[in-house]
Amino acid sequence: MIQSIQIQEFVAETRETDALMTTRRYQRGSICKSANGEVWYGKYYPAPGAPQKRVQLGRTAEQDEKQARIALDDIVAVLNRNPAHALGAEPVRRFVEQVYIPQKYENGDWRKASGQEAEYLFRRSILPEIGVLRCRDLKAEHLRSVLRKLAAGGLSYESVSQVRCAMGDMVKRMVAEEYLTSNIAAGLKTPKAARRSDRSRLRRVTLAEYFRAWTVLDERERLAFDLVTFCGLRESEAYGLKNGDLFEEGAIRVERSWYRGEINPTKTNETRDVGVGAEIFQRLRAWISTLPDRGPEGWIFPSERIVTPLLPDNVLRRCIHPRLEAQGLDWINFAVLRRSHSTLHQERGTDPKIIADQQGHGLGVHLAKYVDSSVARKRDAVSALWSDFKALQSDRLIFN
Repeated sequence: MIQSIQIQEFVAETRETDALMTTRRYQRGSICKSANGEVWYGKYYPAPGAPQKRVQLGRTAEQDEKQARIALDDIVAVLNRNPAHALGAEPVRRFVEQVYIPQKYENGDWRKASGQEAEYLFRRSILPEIGVLRCRDLKAEHLRSVLRKLAAGGLSYESVSQVRCAMGDMVKRMVAEEYLTSNIAAGLKTPKAARRSDRSRLRRVTLAEYFRAWTVLDERERLAFDLVTFCGLRESEAYGLKNGDLFEEGAIRVERSWYRGEINPTKTNETRDVGVGAEIFQRLRAWISTLPDRGPEGWIFPSERIVTPLLPDNVLRRCIHPRLEAQGLDWINFAVLRRSHSTLHQERGTDPKIIADQQGHGLGVHLAKYVDSSVARKRDAVSALWSDFKALQSDRLIFN
């Protein structure tokens, strides 16, 4: 928690800093060609409130757009590093809102949905504690204080770790932009007092439970469930499929995500090819033949308006859970099915790399976050190793 004396110092220095610093947003400027296409021009704002300035960067015959961008970057870099920035005199809140967040969007690090969640994380957990501090006054102890307070408030270990990572990334950007001289978050750790979530309580379906759920659903919902459970798609990817994504027999190309009413690239910003079982693939073909738009750009799971896909949350609430409630299986959702995909395949001895590739994430994430070895398999592994030991023991006794 920030001490009151620091707040008083902040108020006392405001007038001094305002003489040095005016509000300035981080800018990259824009590049365009002249009317005849022979000259590169750059546009930028030389000062807050000033009209946009246009500067000649070079001839298009002598340099390409990338070289023109480098020339403009050299110009605006000086403006982005004004004297107040170099001294670290800006408050942390202003840096986050006017430099850090715009850069994350501009660099493509955040999609709209993930960016909204990240902004909420900063405004809820970080800025209320350290937002009033000037960047130059920010110390590692302030960051540790934020984490200790969140941990003491009962926030889960995973959530506190998320805040730690966010503050670490913020500090790295401060160093890069010369608001700080060193990375004060380098040794930051999540407090052990943070509440650990019980991963064993993250439920997974057995094949028997899945069969009970599958039998009471309509074919449209069955297909969506099968794509998540057997093929490893995210629900946003399953509902973002188009007819043309079935590009060859037994394969689907996943290249977009339908999340919160918006089409975006996949979570990893990568296109991947997913294997689909023969029967599921044939059922998909049969389902597409019944759709009003059977062209390659038509949605496999269209809404009533046809121009957009169904929203997964709406399908769960209106079409799936009412059917599953009678079976006592209304705890099943797409997150449960995606976790179950990893565990069910692992129990069958499927290559972990194949499972991870199907799901579209790294092997480490697959093993650490998705796979849950059953107690029976753990017991069998221990028994097998003990049997090897006993066999060795018997051989030695016979030999002696």
